[in-house]
Amino acid sequence: MADLVDANSVEPLIASWDHPLADPNIEDARIIHKLAPLARVPGLAGVESRYRKRFRLKSWQYMTAVTDDLFVAFVVGTAGFASNGFIYAAALPGGQVHKKMAITPLGLGTVLAPSSVAGGHRFATRGISVAIDNQREGRRFVARLAAQTDSGPLEGELVFETRAGCEDQHLSLCVPLPGGRWHYTHKYGGFDVTGQLTIAGKRIAFAPGRSFGTMDFTKMYALRHAVWRWIALCGKTRQGATIGLNLVDPTPLAPISENAAWIDGRYEPITNVRLGVEPPGEAESGWTATADSIDLTMRAVANVEQKLDLPLVRHKLRHVVGAFSGHVRTASGHVHDLDSIVGIAEDYDTWW
Repeated sequence: MADLVDANSVEPLIASWDHPLADPNIEDARIIHKLAPLARVPGLAGVESRYRKRFRLKSWQYMTAVTDDLFVAFVVGTAGFASNGFIYAAALPGGQVHKKMAITPLGLGTVLAPSSVAGGHRFATRGISVAIDNQREGRRFVARLAAQTDSGPLEGELVFETRAGCEDQHLSLCVPLPGGRWHYTHKYGGFDVTGQLTIAGKRIAFAPGRSFGTMDFTKMYALRHAVWRWIALCGKTRQGATIGLNLVDPTPLAPISENAAWIDGRYEPITNVRLGVEPPGEAESGWTATADSIDLTMRAVANVEQKLDLPLVRHKLRHVVGAFSGHVRTASGHVHDLDSIVGIAEDYDTWW
């Protein structure tokens, strides 16, 4: 049985869960678009469905990992008419960036599994290969990475897994977007990461207890013009807890939100999130994050940008790798102190 849209409905279930969904079939929901009237015409409903699922649905899995000497991020994503894959790594603490980014037309070289629970995601084109295998019902991921970066070859394998004894409360949710659109996401910030990467001949090990990871699997009927700021990080607090944060601004108007903290794997909702950049638009700008239970500042370490400017598509993505410091207060009133935990801040502005 499908998890979001049943056979007698055209809208998904609006709800949240403490685990990823096995069949988040948001692609079966109807949306408003130019060919939408065909769905009511006998013999042409299939044309509308194929167009909608092929060219209006956007999907990706994005992951980050950090250890003492390195921060790495990678993605497999598709918007139907184009796909996106990248790998970048920032040396710590200096911030030297090793990166390879690629956009391919019509999903060439790209496979997105329909969920984050099983199957695999693949992106492969000249100079870059990203392979993510979803295992253990969305609680273990194996990523094999290879790229010819601007500073030499990068290759290796990373394993993202829930720490032993962790409560492991993942967050998945489905919410409406303006204009009759829909958004499903599965997020978690609290993985132990093991494995190794070799960059330009230097091997960097990701050791258990010292290496941490985040993940974001999303399927959405995105808005024609999508704008947001987003923060994702994971590491150890001063008190010794593993903490993960996922913060987005603006937050969609919905009864549930993806703004979340994880303390040793236990989910805590975050409300009234506000993300700021000062001065805005500058690569070296610091970020701030405030909420009812959060007060953070971020010092920029490295900057990565991706741009595309075509007649029907304009894409601008800026990732700032940064060191986050401040305080997070749990619902029980316990305060966790963050001292330069490295994560990413994303500034996203796309017409598609």
